[in-house]
Amino acid sequence: MHHGKIFGTTSMGERGQVVIPSEAREELDIKSGEKFVVFGDARKGTVILVKSEIMNKFANFFFNKSKRFEKIAKEIFEKTETEVEEEEKEE
Repeated sequence: MHHGKIFGTTSMGERGQVVIPSEAREELDIKSGEKFVVFGDARKGTVILVKSEIMNKFANFFFNKSKRFEKIAKEIFEKTETEVEEEEKEE
């Protein structure tokens, strides 16, 4: 499994802007104007940037899978409901 790597250091300017080192931009194919989702943990003092495009792909994958699980659950629930109705008729 490939884990991340350190690309160098940067600092935040007065307007809150942070420059991503050129090596990182090149290797990670980051273009000017690209959008990011920003995650952070104040306790650990960490900030993580994830390309919005990647988060969108993850969200689409998750929602597609959740629809599939919802369909399965519905089928199980309907089957269970039918079984209960049949048992009630037998009594």
